[in-house]
Parts: sequence; C-alpha cells; structure tokens
Amino acid sequence: MKNCKGFSFAETIAAFSMWSLIVTILIPQLVLLTQERQNAQQSLQAYKHLYEKTQQVLYDQAPKINEELVKEDVHYTLTWEEEKSYSKACLSWENSYKKTKSVCYLVS
Repeated sequence: MKNCKGFSFAETIAAFSMWSLIVTILIPQLVLLTQERQNAQQSLQAYKHLYEKTQQVLYDQAPKINEELVKEDVHYTLTWEEEKSYSKACLSWENSYKKTKSVCYLVS
C-alpha cells in the first residue's frame, strides 16, 4: 500500500453511479414541488381576489361586473351568475399544469 494515490476505477464508477441515481430521482421531485408551490400560491391569490370582490359587492354596493384580472402573470376571470335568491361569484384561472381551476362563492 505504499503507492496508494487515489481511488480505483471501480470505486469511481460506483460513486458516480450512486450520485447519478440520486440526481435523477431528486430533480423531478424538486420540479414537481416547485410547481405545486406555485399552484398553491395561485389558489391563495384567487381566494383573496374573490373575497375582496364579494366584499366590495356586499358592503360597498359595487356593481356585479364580469371582469378579467391579471396578477403575477396569471389571468383570473371573474364571472357573476344570478340564481333564485343569491348570486354566485366564480373566479377561474389556468394553473401551471395547464388545467383550469375555479373557486366560487355564494352571495345573498
């Protein structure tokens, strides 16, 4: 063992294989986690916008107008529907998976 100058070729290949396996598992999970966090933030923003608009209608007597909002590069569409004894306010948007999501409140 006088001339030990480093790792053998087999040790190097084994270490590289383990590192590659770990990276191929972690990177897709990190991408998925980032997209889920972005979707959660978009949902939270949608609930906030819808709450603010329904409060304006209820307390400030603002008109019920269908409109489109753009916040942080996300297009939210607010629609009002008149039912028998109440109004339905819905906010829809497209998430990072290109799926249309919506949330609705009933306003009397």
